[in-house]
Amino acid sequence: MSKKHIIIIVSSIILLLAVVAIVRFWTPEDKWLCQNGAWVKHGNPEEPMPIAPCSKLSESEARAIAKSSCIKGGETLEAGTYNESSKTWWYNANLNSARKGCSPACIVNEETGMAEINWRCTGLKEPK
Repeated sequence: MSKKHIIIIVSSIILLLAVVAIVRFWTPEDKWLCQNGAWVKHGNPEEPMPIAPCSKLSESEARAIAKSSCIKGGETLEAGTYNESSKTWWYNANLNSARKGCSPACIVNEETGMAEINWRCTGLKEPK
């Protein structure tokens, strides 16, 4: 390998490290974090404290539990909704199996970390 190639490789690595350092140090770390069920300042966030509930189980953690427990083979989840009174995350589920008159949801309990399918059936019969 020639000196020219080595210089180009070393210069590219130095440039890449400089870009990473600039992005890391100029990206604001000021945000609100949910810790132990309460919003906690991290740094000095410009935005006010979130009004959404701060649960012990984050939406992304609940979604991961829902995907691993309720969703099998090509099924999808819609956006999650937190129910403050029951301390549960609700995900409308598009399941491969269906029940007539039902609209399934995957429910993740914040306290237990367990998930189950709630079929939410209406009991109404389809017209003939």
